Amino acid sequence: MEGRWAPGTRLTERALCDFTGASRSSVREAIQLLQQEGFIEIRPNQGVRVATLDAREAADIYQVRSVLEGLAARNFINMATAIQRDALNQALQDLEQAIEKENIAAQLTSIEDFYNALLDGCYNSVLKSSLEELHGKISRLRATSILSQGRIRNTLKEMRRIGQAIDANNEAEAWQACVDHMRHTSAVAIRMIDHLKEQR
Repeated sequence: MEGRWAPGTRLTERALCDFTGASRSSVREAIQLLQQEGFIEIRPNQGVRVATLDAREAADIYQVRSVLEGLAARNFINMATAIQRDALNQALQDLEQAIEKENIAAQLTSIEDFYNALLDGCYNSVLKSSLEELHGKISRLRATSILSQGRIRNTLKEMRRIGQAIDANNEAEAWQACVDHMRHTSAVAIRMIDHLKEQR
């Protein structure tokens, strides 16, 4: 997620054991989980590789996300507790601090915390499980788009807009803010995917 290994990079068990300090059996178990979540691919005669990103698939995912997250924001406005609202705002504050410190790992964690709070407060199990099924792909796309120069500050601005609409209990604006955020993020991610493809 930090971009240490680019899409398509081959990963060996031995290298992963050396990198993590974990046993071979633990690494094998982790590989299975990462494959299930869409982070890696196991190809015949090619071994384990970081999953490649496809621009068409990325566009489709962002389109679905915009609708699901817009609905989550609407539900959140009507159903979230004060504690859940505080968690959403805290994630935005944490993101701002992580940006100032130029800590990419913390930035990704804060964004994840924001969406976890949003989903916890939307009280729709089908919506939540639908987004969780896409978690691995969403995380890879997020890690890709965040590497674009200047993108993270725009991300913060767009997420603040979502948070402000929720604070104002404005369902229409919250929905539109989610849709706009996904549209901008999608455009950046697709550009980055095309750039990475040219480098390979």
